[in-house]
Formats: sequence, structure tokens, C-alpha cells
Amino acid sequence: MAHWYFKLFNSIKEESGSEVDLAELELQSLFGKVERVSNFANILGRTPFRDFMEGDMPVQDIMAHEIPYGRCQGFYAKTRDVGDVSLLIHRLAYIREFLVVAESGDWERLLKRMFPSGEQQRNVQVFPGKAYTLYRFITNEYFLEKSHYISKLSRNEKEVDRNVESLFAFLTKNLYRIPATVTMQVGKRLEDYFTVREEPSLYITHYMHPYKGRFHPKMVRALLNYIYPEEEGTAMDNFAGCGTTLVEATWMGLDSRGVDINPLSVLMSQVKCDALSIPPEKLKKTMESYLKELSSAFLSYEKTSGGSKLLFPPDYDTASFEKRRTAVPKKLTVLIPADVIDRVLIAHEIIKKIGDNKIRDFMLLGLSGAISDMARRRSNEFHVVLSERLYDLYLRIYIFHRLNQTLKIRLGSSVTHVGDTRDMKFQPDNSIDAIVNSPPYSTALDYIKNDYPQLALLELTDIPSLSENMIGNPSQKYYPDTLAGEVSEENARYSNLPPEAKEVISELKKYSREKEGLHSYKFFKDMRMALQEMLRVMKPEAKCAIVIGNNHYKLDGRYMEVKNDVILMAIAKKLGFTQDRTITRQLEKSQAGMIRYESIVILSKPGRKR
Repeated sequence: MAHWYFKLFNSIKEESGSEVDLAELELQSLFGKVERVSNFANILGRTPFRDFMEGDMPVQDIMAHEIPYGRCQGFYAKTRDVGDVSLLIHRLAYIREFLVVAESGDWERLLKRMFPSGEQQRNVQVFPGKAYTLYRFITNEYFLEKSHYISKLSRNEKEVDRNVESLFAFLTKNLYRIPATVTMQVGKRLEDYFTVREEPSLYITHYMHPYKGRFHPKMVRALLNYIYPEEEGTAMDNFAGCGTTLVEATWMGLDSRGVDINPLSVLMSQVKCDALSIPPEKLKKTMESYLKELSSAFLSYEKTSGGSKLLFPPDYDTASFEKRRTAVPKKLTVLIPADVIDRVLIAHEIIKKIGDNKIRDFMLLGLSGAISDMARRRSNEFHVVLSERLYDLYLRIYIFHRLNQTLKIRLGSSVTHVGDTRDMKFQPDNSIDAIVNSPPYSTALDYIKNDYPQLALLELTDIPSLSENMIGNPSQKYYPDTLAGEVSEENARYSNLPPEAKEVISELKKYSREKEGLHSYKFFKDMRMALQEMLRVMKPEAKCAIVIGNNHYKLDGRYMEVKNDVILMAIAKKLGFTQDRTITRQLEKSQAGMIRYESIVILSKPGRKR
């Protein structure tokens, strides 16, 4: 008989309990039935855990170390036997660590059974006893999240190496270390940051580019665990955004497919996944060579920028450069000085010469991030900003490779398409095992405005066309003449919407908010098409999880709530989906668009697996 205790991260913070609900759901899928533990002491006295309350590291010290707030500290379970635990270590999102007490016997043989692939790791501790043995396992999620602080405090590879060692020793050798005070400014060490009670979300490649409206990596991982607990398969995010779902799927060993109409989002998503497999030494060599060539080109620019002609080495396409220079939109010079724009164009031309596709895209995303930095009025020279950003991104890749020497993560492959989620011609029927996405919250965020400098300077897309075709874009100013007619004439597209959607459109029109009503109508109509495509590409019995927020409009002194979750559920059911469940959580991110909470709508595709 084996006894299990799954300990929650101490960053659990939602009083509503939705994070605990997600933790329980992922455990039920990956492990089996568990019961909630309000206080770890509740299981110490009635289970074999009590046999380990003495010694150099008593079990109660492990359970009490950095416990979470709230009414649930973890989960307890009892099983007849212990099998492979590697999937739990590699994939759990909300569980920081788990303990197993099993009858002693040959504990070394049992440990090998827990790791049939032979990959026993440093994040495992064994405490042999007379009648029982205690096994402690720390999840990959802990090390991935805490690497955020290594990125903040490491200036070079040598410091990364030292800090990675500190991270692996923190919960074992340094369990009893007393952290410095939160307000301490001088002499603070890396281990002091590990004790901060927060949920880092910009670790490793999640950080690689500024992006508004991202959702939490931990939540995405838990949702993937719940809707698809298998070791192999293909996940999808057809609103890829900055690639959070795709990165998490890659770390979980799942293949993934992304779709986004915005080419910059596609670049972000692809690089964040591809960069994890680039050898750090090759990346650094190419990066240093690129920056050296760029420095030489900038020197030539400095000497000649007073005139009308720029000097470049012979293999540069100067005509193309001059053409691009004259095509830069006037309003962009308000955000970024003209000489910086010239440097951006030069930097882009040099990137085009890099032969390795993955490294070339890595450099291009670094350049895009530097443009975003300069648009926010960075005072440093552009070359310094770009160099710092590229080196920072490179160190994150180096950190991952150092971590993975211990974690042994088998990466999945990922491909992101520039495409329209309403018509995914490139994706075959019945080909996707799971979908986790977060559609634009009707009219909450202006993604094009946020990315405008990069989209324009790097010539990634036709911006007016993108603006008109992006779902939920609040900046859409022109509608086809037929759009208002579709509503008034109640044509097929309008008639197919559920009553809840029609009521929102009618109410907004009633209070002279016709523009917002048309925005809402277009959003619901577009989402119906997107859901229809999701249903087509999903395998029978596959599940999808949609993270969506509500909207509020002020009408005649009162607020009208638009329950997008309810409306999407009604649309999905009409198309043929079945409802699995809905989880509501308080929103801690941007309040743009009057978004006050978000819901996770989980749907299933009917049918039988082949």
C-alpha cells in the first residue's frame, strides 16, 4: 500500500478556489482520485507519514516549508502500488512537490520501477525507514518557474552555472535557510528570491517578446493535463497570440500546432518553441558575429548620415534599403527617431543573411523586441538596446539547456501558421487531440496598436488588411455595407446566433451604441466560424478549453454585462459540441475593455476514437 501527498505551490492566491480546482482536475486526469487536505497535520497522525517525523529532515518540515494560503494545502491519496511517476514530475502544473510512503522492501528496486526509462533525477530524495520508505519528488514546474530569478540575476554563463546549482540545492540541502527581508536592497542573494510568494510567468522563452493579454502558463499546463493526459499527441492553439500554449505543450512532450492571423504573433510562437532546441554555443557564435557586423555597418552610417547616401558593404541591397526608408509611415517617426529607424532597417537587412532559419528568426524576434523597447522611449543607443536584448534571450536558452541536463525534458515539435482560424484549410479533419486557446475578449485590447512599430518596420504584413480581418479588433472602423443589413434583415449568419447573443446586439442598438453592437455581432459571428473549424479539426472525444472574459457597457447610467462565456457555450452546443464544465476565475491582468472575470469553457467533440 502506498500513501501520497501532493503539495500545492505557495503562490495559490485565488479565494474562489479555481486554481485549486484546476490542480485537482489535473491530478484526477494524470493520477486518479484524490482528497483535499486543508492542513498537512491532518494526515500525519493517521498515515505512515508519522514514521518520518524524526531525523535530519523530518517530513513535517518538508510539508510546512512555504505552504500555500487558503483552505487547501494539498491532496492525499492511497494506492495499492507505485508505478511510473515520471509523467507526474514532468507535467504537473499546480503541484510543487509530492511525497510517497511505501513499504520498504527493496527501495532501490522500487525507485527503478518509478523511473522505468532509467532517468532518475536530482529532484528526487529517498528516506529509507524500517517498515516504510519515503520518496520525495520535486516537479519540473518548480525549476522552470524559479529560473525566472536566475535570468534576472545572471550576467554570464558562469553565473548561470552557479545559480542553477543553487536552485537544485534550495529545497534539499538549503531547506532551512532563512531568507533575507523583502525590503533588503544590498546583499540579497538568489535564494532570497526563490522564497518570494508569487507566480512568475515570464520564465525561459515565455519572456522573449513584449505582449499584452497573455494568459498564465501554469493554467495552460493544467488545462492540457486535464483535457489530454496522454504522453504523445498534438495540441493546438488557434488563437496563438504570444505562444503560451505552444511552449507549454512543447515542454510537456506534446507536438503542437498554432494559428494566428498576425505574423508577429506567429514569429513569437515559433521562435519561443524552436529556440529551446538551438545549441547555445551555435546561437552565441552567430549572435556575436551578427553584432560585430552590425557595429561595423553602424559606423559607416555614422560617417555618412549627414548626406543622402548610406555606405554599405558590396553584398548589401542598398536600393531595397532606400526604398524601405522612404516607405516608412510618417506617424512612426513620432514614436521612434528617424536615425533609430535607419538603424533598425540596417539591422534587419543584416539578419536576412543568416542561413540557419531558427537562428535567423530568433534574431528577428530580438530585433522586434528592441523596436518595442525604443518605442517606449528607452534612452540608450539602439545598438546597446539590441545587444542587451539578444544577449538576455541567449542566456535564457543557455539556462534551459543547463536545467535540462537534470530535468531530461523531451521536447515536442511545434509549427505555427499564419492563417485565419475561421478557415484552417491547412489542418486536416480529425487531426487534433486537444485545444487550449484564449480568443480576443470581444473589444478589449488593440493588438495591432500595441505591435504597430514592429509590423511596419519589419514589413511583416499589410496592416489595414490585418486590422479588418482580426477577430475582436476594437479599432475596426469600416464594416462591409452588408453587416448592418445582416442584423436588420436577420439573414442566416444572424439567425444562427443564440438568443443570448441577439439580445446583446439589440440592447446596444436600443441605447444608440450601434457601433459597439456591430462589433459584438461581428465577434459572435466570427467565433461561430472559429468554433465550427475547431470542431472539424478535433478528433472524436477530444476536448477544448476556451479562456474567455466578459464585457461591460455603460448604458443610461447602468452597466450591461456581456457574458461571452455563456454565449460561446450556446453557440458551441448548437454546432454539436457537448459541455464538459465551466470554471470561473477572477481576473488579475489588464482591465481594458471592462473585463472583470474570465471563464474557462471546456467542451468535448462527440463521437468515438478510431
